[in-house]
Amino acid sequence: MKVPYVHSNYERIADDNYQTIDKRCVYALENSIRLFGDIADCCSPSGSGIVDTLKELHFHAFGMNDAFDFVRCDWIVSNPPYKRVLVDKIINAQIDRLPNVEGVAMLLRSNFDFAKSRWGMFNTPYYYGQIKMMFRPWWSEERIAQPIHNYVWHVWRVGAPKEPVVKYWKES
Repeated sequence: MKVPYVHSNYERIADDNYQTIDKRCVYALENSIRLFGDIADCCSPSGSGIVDTLKELHFHAFGMNDAFDFVRCDWIVSNPPYKRVLVDKIINAQIDRLPNVEGVAMLLRSNFDFAKSRWGMFNTPYYYGQIKMMFRPWWSEERIAQPIHNYVWHVWRVGAPKEPVVKYWKES
């Protein structure tokens, strides 16, 4: 019998601290929803690939010391660490900031929303939808093997439509 899930043969980085170095991820988000204003990455105290790429695109972006700290910004954009209980707490804390922030975008594996325990995250009037990236992001500078997981941006925002929007972004 074959194993139904594909697992990497590489050892995981401590605390799942995978910086979003693949700029295409940020391009997919920015080209799909048009970010504006001050943008915080709630999971990167000293900046991240997300912050670096947003700055290159001339946004005012910054990292936060703690995902649960008070922050003044227009958008929260992050690639949270995937520790089963922690990731849900981080995302729910950001969703709770609405409507005090314009929007929240989280880069997650494409099957993240399948868990019934996460129903509340997606059953909210703020859930805008998702941006499916038609490429698999790179998480290191090492290019030994192709990435194996698909990722999407889940977006929550003020003024979301009644039904979630699904967009596809093909790298150009």
